[in-house]
Amino acid sequence: MEIRGTAHPPPPRNGARLDPSDLTPAEIATTDVTGRPLLYEHDQGTRVGTCLASWEGRDGSLRIAAQVSDPETQAQIRSGKLRGLSLGTEMVQDTNGALVFKRQGEVSVCEEGRRAHTWIDTVGGQMVQVAACASRTSARSARRALPARPLCPRRPCT
Repeated sequence: MEIRGTAHPPPPRNGARLDPSDLTPAEIATTDVTGRPLLYEHDQGTRVGTCLASWEGRDGSLRIAAQVSDPETQAQIRSGKLRGLSLGTEMVQDTNGALVFKRQGEVSVCEEGRRAHTWIDTVGGQMVQVAACASRTSARSARRALPARPLCPRRPCT
C-alpha cells in the first residue's frame, strides 16, 4: 500500500527552530529519504515499509511517499488509527553541543507526530484528509488536501 503525506511542516519564516532537528527551507529542499526505512513509532526493530520519494511541497513542507509492506500497519492506517508521520533525525554534535551533522535516518508512521501538520493525507491514491473551505476566496476550491490536525485528539510520537 502506498501512502503520501507531510513529514515536516513548512519552517517558520523567521528561521527559528524549536529543536535542533527542525529543518530549514534549504534542508527541506535538499532532503532525500528515498530508500530509507519506514518504521513504526521509531522502533528500529519494526520496519513496516520503505520510503519511495521526498520532495518540497508547494507550501514549503517536506512531503514523502512510502510503500507500507506490513499488513497490520496497513490495516491501522486504513482504519485511521495510524495517520501521523514523524522524521527520525540522526545528529552529530561536538562536545559543546553544537550541531556538526544531521540527516534523516528514517520516517515513522505513528498516531500523531511531534511536529504540527505531519499527517498521512493519501492512502492507496485516495485522499483521506481533506478540508471544507468556507472562506469566500477559497470557495472555488471547496475540497483540498489538508496537512492539519484531525478533529479528534491523538497521542503524539515520542
